[in-house]
Order: sequence, then C-alpha cells, then structure tokens
Amino acid sequence: MEDALRRRPRGGRGAAGRVAEIRHARARAARAGFPDRIGLSTAGFFAAGSLGRGGLSTIWGALATPFTAAERADLPFPAAELDAAYARVARRIGLGPPAPPSSPAARLVLARHASRPGRTGVRLEPAPNAVLDAPLDGRQACNLCGLCLYGCDRGSIYASDLELPALTRRPNFAYRPGHLVRAVEADGAGHRLRVETRGGAVTVTAPRVVLAAGTIATTGLALARLGLFDQPVRLLSNPAAAAAFLVPRLVGSDRPAGGLGLGQVFYRAGDAAGVLYGADTLPLDMLAGRLPVGRPFALRMARALAPALLLATCYRPGAQSRNTLTVSRADNATRLSIRGERTAEATASLTADLSRLGRALRRAGALALPGSTALLEPGADAHYAGTLPMGGGGPAATSADGALARVPGLYIADGAALPTLPATHPTLTIMANADRIGRALARRARSGEASR
Repeated sequence: MEDALRRRPRGGRGAAGRVAEIRHARARAARAGFPDRIGLSTAGFFAAGSLGRGGLSTIWGALATPFTAAERADLPFPAAELDAAYARVARRIGLGPPAPPSSPAARLVLARHASRPGRTGVRLEPAPNAVLDAPLDGRQACNLCGLCLYGCDRGSIYASDLELPALTRRPNFAYRPGHLVRAVEADGAGHRLRVETRGGAVTVTAPRVVLAAGTIATTGLALARLGLFDQPVRLLSNPAAAAAFLVPRLVGSDRPAGGLGLGQVFYRAGDAAGVLYGADTLPLDMLAGRLPVGRPFALRMARALAPALLLATCYRPGAQSRNTLTVSRADNATRLSIRGERTAEATASLTADLSRLGRALRRAGALALPGSTALLEPGADAHYAGTLPMGGGGPAATSADGALARVPGLYIADGAALPTLPATHPTLTIMANADRIGRALARRARSGEASR
C-alpha cells in the first residue's frame, strides 16, 4: 500500500493520498541514502530504491499476480517458459491460492460483486499475496496479527533476504554486505567490477555477470558500460492514482481483532488494474489525525469508520508514462538523472478508471468519498521497467535471454529488461523472468563444462 499511496501532489488532505504516513520507520530506513549513494537526481519523478539487505522486497505490498496472455504478447520468448517459471517461483516463495479477504468491507464488497456482477467492466477477486498459510523453510505461517505494515517477524510475508540462509549453504554462493558496485568494465573476454566497500575498494573479475540491482541502478551500470553517456533512454512506470470508499452499512461495526494488513482485493478494469485495501488494520491515531475535529472525538470517529473504509489504488500501463533516465560523467564519477512528466492521456484514463471502479463498488455497497482521489507523482508506483528491453533494436537492448547488446557475457535480469509494463503488478513476472534467465545460463555453463 505504501508504494502507491506515498504522496498527494494535488491540493487537499484526501485520506487515500496520506495513508503512506503510517508506514513504520523501517520503510524509510530501507530507502535511506539510495539517491545519494548512486548519484541520482530527479525532476518530476519519485525514485524508490534500496541498497539494504533484501532491498525494497522488505517493504513491498506482497501482491504477486502473473501477467495475462495479452500482457505477455510483447515478450520475446514462448509463454510456456514464463508459465513454468511462474510455477517455480510460486513454490519457492510460498505463493498459494488467494485467501478470502480479512477486511469486513472488502469481504462484503467482494461477495456482493459476485452476486451482482452487472456490466461494469470491472472484475474483482481475492488478492494473491505472497504470504504463507503454512510453514516453509523456517518461515512461519501468517497468524493474521494485522501488523504487516510494520514488518513481519514471522517471515510470513516473502522478502528476498529470507532466502539468504538457504543460499549461503551452497558452496558456490557468497553474500557480501556493505559492497556497492560502482562500475562494470571490460577485462579481456570477461568483466571487471569496481566495488566500493566499507573499508575502501576492491575489484572482482568474472567471465559472466548478471545485473539485477533494480531497474534504476542496473540501467546506470549498463549504460555506463556501453558508453552511452548523455543519451536519455525511456523509463517505464505505471501512472497511478488512489481513492477511498466507504461501506455505510459497516460504519460503527466491531473492528476485527486482527487480520491481514495487505491488499484484500485485486481488480481489473479494462487495461487498468489495482488493489483494494482495508483500513481496519491501520492505526486509529493515523485515521484520527486526518479528521477535522478534536482528537477525542476523532478517535471515536476513526474507530467507527475503520471497519467500513476501503482504500483503492489504480494503475495504468507504462506506455502512458513519460519518463527518461540519463547517465552522465562529471568529476570522474557517474551520475544518473530521471525526468518524469504526467501525461494528459494518463490523467484522463485514471479519472475514467476510478469512475468505472466507483460504479462497480457502488453496486456492491461502497461509496466513493468526495475529495479522496489523488493522482500520484510519476514514479510513486515503484514499478520501473523498459530501459534495456528484451527484443529491442536500440543500442541498449537485450536479447530474449537477457544478454546486453554488444557486451558478451553481461546479462540483465530485473525490470530493466522487460519491454513492456502493463497495469498488472510486475514483481512476480520480474522474478519469473530472472528464474528463466538464470536457468538458461546454468544450462550453458553445464554444457560448456561437459564439453571441456
């Protein structure tokens, strides 16, 4: 929820636009220092990133849904490869069938929508979250404590750092915290990494290198390796908006003792997509602080409203974004800059999508709260892709197996390689694509070893 409800650039104090302020200091710590450490400046763009253990996966919303058949059409490899990779990743991270919503408002809306579907063009379904319903590899099953936004001490919510114990048991794996790759350079037929450490600097050489540092950081390293300085590349992001809805019949009802503090309902509306979150697990003082009354009465109002509130995000395809990323050299250092701009097309589409969602939710018993709509700053979605597109024809393109053009042995395995960014959350697809790229590289390595 935090990624899409981070800030409200338009005026007003809409509830949806301010929800992010409840996020734990843990979220701020995860992102701390990212722009400065990689030399990033932005204009009209919110750049989310992390150099911490586990990266942004430690604070992500955990929604894990695959691209539809239509959304995969531009990927330059067979759909069966991605299907197999989806299945492997789902088993690895503990992604099972979506659970019914724990939020009273989401549960009621989903049930009424199913019984009165109408012709709204909106499809609602339980949100598929990467949250365990049974123990897995030392992680515990979710106990519906409702404290998801503050971090899961049980390891129920997937985060990439939870895989480190299993990885470190492998003899050919090494985890080096406190190391920051500053450059990838040529080293004969292979590569040399210039790495900054807490105590100085080291170099690492390898015949093959896989970059998966997140779209922004990976793009910076790759463009510098290609020598593409001062040449902007397109950066895809999902234009996003948020709004709040109220289920009147639930106002004043009992607030659940616990629940899942993540997405409750996933929806599609044409080529838009988004998530409904319940407010029942949010801290009451956060809700109370947004009400224009004195604190004692505000707390009573918040307690009455929380079980009845739904907070919605809405995403548009990245084709409607207008952002560029440029790498430059100054004072013997690499600098990155991102320029973002909200397009009139995206604004009109998001407004129409939220209206369509509002009509569908009204049929299901939820009313849009006036003044709650927020159009989010470009980049606030934290879904970035397309800078080094697979199957592309430009100087920074990659092949179907992630190989960077003109640089043998350098592979891209994160969102930078996706040639398209539909409205569906991309995380599961990025993980699945990395899985298929990694397996292809492993097959080649085994074949090469066998032939020697």
